[in-house]
Amino acid sequence: MTDPRTQSTEQTDDAEAWEAGFTVRDLLAAVRRHWWAVLAMFVAVVAIGVWRTVRQPRLYEASVTVRIQEGQSPLPGVQAPGATMDWRVDRLLSEQQVIKSQIVGERVARALGLRVGVSGSKKLRFSTLFDSVPPRIIGEPSVTEYRLLLGRDDYSLTGGGTRYGPVPYGRVLDAGGLVLQLMHHPATDDDEVVLSIMPVAWAAGAVRGGVSTRVVPQTDIVEITYQGGDPKLVRDIANTVASSYASFSSETQKSSARGKSEFIKEQIKVQEKLLFDAQERLKRFQGANQTSDVTAEAAALFSNIHSLEADRRSALVEQKVYLTLIGNLQPADTLDEQLRRLVGTDAGARNQAIADLYAQWFQLVKEREALLVKYDPNHPDVQAFDRLITRTKRDLQTASRVYLQALASRLESLERTISDLRGQAEKYPPLQAEQGRLLSDMQTIKTLYDELQSQYQLARISESADGGTVRIIDEATMPLFAVAPNRRRAATMSMILGLLLGIGLAVLLEKLDNSVKTPDEIRDRLDLTVLGMIPGIKLNEDVDLRATPAIGRLVTHADPRSPVAEAYRSLRTNLAFARAHQDLRTIVLTSPGPADGKSTTIANLAITFAQQGQRTLVVDADLRRAVLDKTFSVPRSPGLTDVILGTTPLRDAVNPSAIPNLSVLGSGQFPPNPSELLGSPGMRALIADSKELFDVVLFDSPPLLAVTDAAVLSTLVDGTVVVVRMGSTAREAVKRAILQLRTVHGRVLGAVLNDVDYNSGSYYGGYGYYYYAYYGDGNGNGRRNTVMDRVKRLAGRSGRPRG
Repeated sequence: MTDPRTQSTEQTDDAEAWEAGFTVRDLLAAVRRHWWAVLAMFVAVVAIGVWRTVRQPRLYEASVTVRIQEGQSPLPGVQAPGATMDWRVDRLLSEQQVIKSQIVGERVARALGLRVGVSGSKKLRFSTLFDSVPPRIIGEPSVTEYRLLLGRDDYSLTGGGTRYGPVPYGRVLDAGGLVLQLMHHPATDDDEVVLSIMPVAWAAGAVRGGVSTRVVPQTDIVEITYQGGDPKLVRDIANTVASSYASFSSETQKSSARGKSEFIKEQIKVQEKLLFDAQERLKRFQGANQTSDVTAEAAALFSNIHSLEADRRSALVEQKVYLTLIGNLQPADTLDEQLRRLVGTDAGARNQAIADLYAQWFQLVKEREALLVKYDPNHPDVQAFDRLITRTKRDLQTASRVYLQALASRLESLERTISDLRGQAEKYPPLQAEQGRLLSDMQTIKTLYDELQSQYQLARISESADGGTVRIIDEATMPLFAVAPNRRRAATMSMILGLLLGIGLAVLLEKLDNSVKTPDEIRDRLDLTVLGMIPGIKLNEDVDLRATPAIGRLVTHADPRSPVAEAYRSLRTNLAFARAHQDLRTIVLTSPGPADGKSTTIANLAITFAQQGQRTLVVDADLRRAVLDKTFSVPRSPGLTDVILGTTPLRDAVNPSAIPNLSVLGSGQFPPNPSELLGSPGMRALIADSKELFDVVLFDSPPLLAVTDAAVLSTLVDGTVVVVRMGSTAREAVKRAILQLRTVHGRVLGAVLNDVDYNSGSYYGGYGYYYYAYYGDGNGNGRRNTVMDRVKRLAGRSGRPRG
């Protein structure tokens, strides 16, 4: 047994889950149920869209293509003056802003006379009135509004109390600032047109408002497009915008080149004077120092000093060599090897006399060694050679001393000369610095002067050459068709929008409708078995309801082969399966509220049991609004109240019906206390007696939420069935009814869904369609399930009659 508190929590969760989610099937069902809202919204939106489209003025569009190139130099191989690139700037985007600028707009307005506005005629266009000769405005006219009078052969203007003209068509009319030339009578029935003169800024703003630009990807080509209501004027404005932009670009470049050449010319004059002053300062410096090039003289002086320094170092080396030679010649035991090393130096080679003495000495030593081979050292010949060698060494020593004296004198002279030259060199560094500064200043000024001369020549060439970077590729042609409003697209969009809004309205109405619409809500959200789904009752045409009007409710008897009768038999079968597992002989049928069809359901269900051969009793336990006596055409009294009170036995109160095996027990007289009476021991005894006499006993009870009668009965019988009318019974009412039965521990067998629309295959999986296809029109005329049938069924328009 379920705890009521737990059950209440479960019901709250079910309520939240019931509102969650909205599937495609739900959407299709919502559209089908609220098709009138979808259709109304669709028609309204389409009507509004078409009305707006018809009222919108027709717009035409013309495009001209221009190419925007980089600035080209007038001379091959020479960079164009001022042609610099800035990676931070998108050049084509900048040029598009120039195209849509105020100055270009003003040029177009002046060129085409767009300061003149035409009014007073709805059908007369600007281009029709002025044709190929646009009006001209000279200065600022004192009158801002004129009346143009159009005659058959001439025209005139009136403004500020003055009349100008008339003049024949083709002649110029000067109206004191406004100059017109109408070539012929315009195609209009109006004899008078109002011409208003607007400020040039306003006219330029109107031009800019219709201009749009687009860069062709990966190119330097720009499309200039203008949109307006006058096709000829649209073409002229597009072409004039392109030509005005091209001329403005060319003028801007020439003006820039002209300004640059003037600036360079002034700078050349300044640099020329500065160069002259620098040259004069250099001349005065050279004259004061009696030199043409201080740097060259200083270089020669220092070269001489370096040469003398080298001679001095060489003499010092040579002096050192000879001093060593003399020192080695002093001892008597001077080694020959030491003398040989000395004679091999450069110092010995520079003095021929000493070199000869060295050679003589080496020769004597060689000959002495040859004698020593034959003789001993005391031999007279060897001793003679020894004496010659000694004398040669003395001569070599004497010659070396003399040469050393000459080297000392030479070194002294070199040192004096070097000292004098170094004294002279001290004055050159300041002179060199001054001369370098003067030469640097003069060279800098001369370089800048030469560069300015070159730039000036290029600027003069650019100034005289046509250096325009804008080229018109394709001119605009007069448009033949309007681009807006696109009536076909507008109608299509209106239909799509209307359909979407209609579907949205249907979904909104569906969300606002809190009635039960699908079996899933009963089965999945309330965990309640769906015992049967009964379609709406619709009898065949051959059934005569005039003879017995109440028979319209007894469809299982009047039309046993109808889909509705089959649905009741399906309900009987489901209950039979439940009876096979449990002892179900007494069943109460109730509903959450009135008009759910419970009385009709119990009557037809009872007929199906009776048709099966079971002894069936229908008890009208609705002691407040009994209807079964009228349905089966039996007397109401004696009835249920009489049996409970014991005034009439059950056998005497039961009335057989016109249907075999089916008996009816009317309600009897309405008591003042139905709930207490239904819960009395007499009611329990009646139920026990009915089980002995009948196989199936069905009780019709009042709605659960209205009174407690059904709840009381549910505690006495074997099971309770709740009847729910689809699309009518509120979800909350079903939840409260089920909760009330479970609170009193009544045994709920399940729910019967009444008035189900089987034609809506979006909810019922096509079950009803297949059933109708099998049973056909009730005479067995069925047909196959085709693809088109499935589509119609998905849209809820299968064409089958509703049950």
